[in-house]
Amino acid sequence: MKKTVRTLRMVACGTLLSSITLLGCQPSTTQTEKTQTTHLTIMSTSDLHGYVTPIDYGTNKPADIGLAKIATLVKDVRKKNPEALLLDSGDTIQGSPLEYHHAYVDNKPIDPMMLTMNHLRYSAMAIGNHEYNYGPKIMEKAMKEAKFPWLSANTVKNGTSEVYTKPYQIIPMKNGVRVGVLGLTTQKVPNWERPDNIKHLDFHDVVETAKKWIPIMKEKEKADVIFVSYHGGLEHTKTKEGKIEASSQTDGENQVYQLATQVKGIDVILAGHMHTPIDDFRVNGVLITEPNKWGSHLSVVDLDLKKENNRWTVTNKKAKLLEAEKAKPDPEVLKLTQTYEQNTQKMLDEVIGQAEGDLTIKDHHSTRTHDTAIIELINRIQMEESGAKISSTALFNNEATGFPKNITLRNVLSTYVYSNTLQVLKVKGKDIKDALEQTATYFKQNSGNQPVEVNPKFISPKVQHYNYDMWEGIRYTIDVSKPEGSRIVELKDMDGNPIQMDKDYEVVMNNYRASGGGNYKMFAGKPVVKDIQVEMTDLITDYIRKHKTISAQVDHNWKVIGGKVD
Repeated sequence: MKKTVRTLRMVACGTLLSSITLLGCQPSTTQTEKTQTTHLTIMSTSDLHGYVTPIDYGTNKPADIGLAKIATLVKDVRKKNPEALLLDSGDTIQGSPLEYHHAYVDNKPIDPMMLTMNHLRYSAMAIGNHEYNYGPKIMEKAMKEAKFPWLSANTVKNGTSEVYTKPYQIIPMKNGVRVGVLGLTTQKVPNWERPDNIKHLDFHDVVETAKKWIPIMKEKEKADVIFVSYHGGLEHTKTKEGKIEASSQTDGENQVYQLATQVKGIDVILAGHMHTPIDDFRVNGVLITEPNKWGSHLSVVDLDLKKENNRWTVTNKKAKLLEAEKAKPDPEVLKLTQTYEQNTQKMLDEVIGQAEGDLTIKDHHSTRTHDTAIIELINRIQMEESGAKISSTALFNNEATGFPKNITLRNVLSTYVYSNTLQVLKVKGKDIKDALEQTATYFKQNSGNQPVEVNPKFISPKVQHYNYDMWEGIRYTIDVSKPEGSRIVELKDMDGNPIQMDKDYEVVMNNYRASGGGNYKMFAGKPVVKDIQVEMTDLITDYIRKHKTISAQVDHNWKVIGGKVD
């Protein structure tokens, strides 16, 4: 819904009010000399995941993403308002081959994301859950290299109430407005992260933390405006009637709605984590915006304020998303990171083995509805490394291309995009059945004659292809014509014997799933038989190097029925 934008009146110095304080003019007055008005602009990125150059590393083709394009948008905004602030909501130093190279091949130079963000004059950054993936040494090196604070008020040193970094940042503006930025991180980090990476930390409830710190920011620090930079998302949507409803089960991972409705004093929430574009969403008068992922968008928040009784208050606020596809990459940023990019490309193009047969991914939906060689290979590697006879994995996104004849590290990193490790769990047969029923919710119920479709809740508000698993070491059939909870119509071991519900089985899976991530609660708290602290990308790479030639194998141990799948 379009908002009415208050037109700022002209003043004697011939500029708009929003520019007055920047040019040294006095703020305008309204009906009395005691009432002053001004303007504030805040920009925000989130979930950059190490993308600077506008490129799809899997295909090596141009893409409308990355900080180089965001830099152009930032500079355009600052041409109109030189004081516009720039913030980030986390998941910044992990996720791209650029950051993989920096973490594992050459970690001596300054982190390329910190180098670029320093250049763009970021004011603060909330810590994301993926900041921890490379371990505390690499994380804290990047943190020290930043010329802006990393914030997370709910992340404290183990066994204490002492905040790990900083809880908030107060930014005094030239126009006299004091901007407060509270940093928060999704409290579910321990559910996913390797214990060794976070053993020195505790993660507290986000809502209770905000209730503690916002009064301090307002009363002690005299903040006029409160921004919450939160690495967490909004699990709510708005119906056609304008009613706000939860769009998926809320388990504490994404608490934007709870922050907006339960914590007083918040003006704007700069959200992240869910990889969702949200331009201007209102909950309880709080403005919420999220700029998607990988630098595809830039959130821009504009506030009008007035000063009465010596305090500034917000009179109007709005937000919009600027699209990277409409911007050219900034040449200064490209030059700044050129050496990093060249070294990354050299690493990616190294041939590590050969494929014999078809290990490519031609159609992502078909890969999820048919047993394929590439998924079977990943499961086979997990089983060989762990010794488990049953394995599950996922096709994480729709950008993966699989392995061509000449397999390079580029193919590995673009096919297995997360820095997961492996765990072998001891589970009951019933747990396997329940997990498969959960996996089967990925599909929309079918009449039996229609094409098999993805359940909308796996698409919106956040795309969750990574929460659909495919298994090896068992035989099973998913019937999508049946209601959720009763879709597994066949479940046997590889010898054709039924899986026994009360029998113990050892299953290898990634650490995210083993923790119960993705609503797989049946796995949470199960005994860990083996914890393999080597990332899957390394295991895959080592496997290919060792075997040199990888043959495509498909045993067709599972199938999807109840609809058209071809």
